[in-house]
Amino acid sequence: MEMSKAGNFKITPSLRKEIIKIIDERIREAHVTREDLSELKNIVKELAEAQKRTEERLEQLIIRVDQLTARVNQLAEAQNKTEEALRQLIKEHERTRDILAGISDTVGHSLEDKIFPYIYDFIKKEYGFEVEVLDRRNVIYSDGRYDEVNIYVEGRRDGEKVLVIGECKSRPTNKEVDNFWGVVERLRRNLKVDVYPFIVGYSFSPTVEAYLRDNYPEIRVFKSFEFELKYRSIKSKNTT
Repeated sequence: MEMSKAGNFKITPSLRKEIIKIIDERIREAHVTREDLSELKNIVKELAEAQKRTEERLEQLIIRVDQLTARVNQLAEAQNKTEEALRQLIKEHERTRDILAGISDTVGHSLEDKIFPYIYDFIKKEYGFEVEVLDRRNVIYSDGRYDEVNIYVEGRRDGEKVLVIGECKSRPTNKEVDNFWGVVERLRRNLKVDVYPFIVGYSFSPTVEAYLRDNYPEIRVFKSFEFELKYRSIKSKNTT
């Protein structure tokens, strides 16, 4: 680089070429930076739009969750009401069952009282021994448990103690038959004697008759009217 006489720099061709080169490089750098900035702005814009869409979806999701929560609360409240109604229904059912059981016991005891006078003759004819004890008895076992036996008859056959027990139901059910057989088994197991069971009813459904025949052939079945027709009562026996 040379200086003019006036003291100014003199731009030589080589210097001008170098300056142009530097300016071109700066322009290229500036151009690249602007492109990058433009791309960055686009990216930021896309991210902003994506965030906006995400926020909208999130807001919709929150609304949906609130709706579902409200629905769950409604269902929970409805379930609580249903459970309360069910508890009331169970209580009513238990009261009804107790009432029916009381009615059934009353009918059964009335039936027992009706046939008791015929038991002496009944036992003699059907089982072949004389009655020594006739009772409605609670049989207490060694473990403290007990069974209520509605018709309890003791006697002797060939010198050995035997026991006949009876159950009276207006219209026996399969479950009542099962329960009665449970009493028979416990008496045999605890008393160590022969136990002969019979059941008396006003009537028996065909289903129960078949159930008795197929499952408990040892249980003899009698209808209440048979006692007056076939056996003598204590009163008539004493007057003959």
